[in-house]
Amino acid sequence: MELQDINNFVQTANEDQLKAFGFLGQWMMENVPEYCTCASKCSQNCELAKALGGALQAAGQKLQGQ
Repeated sequence: MELQDINNFVQTANEDQLKAFGFLGQWMMENVPEYCTCASKCSQNCELAKALGGALQAAGQKLQGQ
C-alpha cells in the first residue's frame, strides 16, 4: 500500500468507514504512550505513521463537515 492510498481511501470513504477511522484516530491519540515507547519516537519520525495520522485527522474533519 502506498501512502497516497490511505488518503485516497479517506476521500472516498462512506460515513461508517469515516467513523471507524475517527475511532481509531482517537484511540491512537489516547494510547500513543503505551504503543509507541521506542527511543526513535516512531510516531513522529516514521513516514507511514505520519501519513496515517494525517489521514485519520482528515477523516475526522470530513466526518465533522458532513
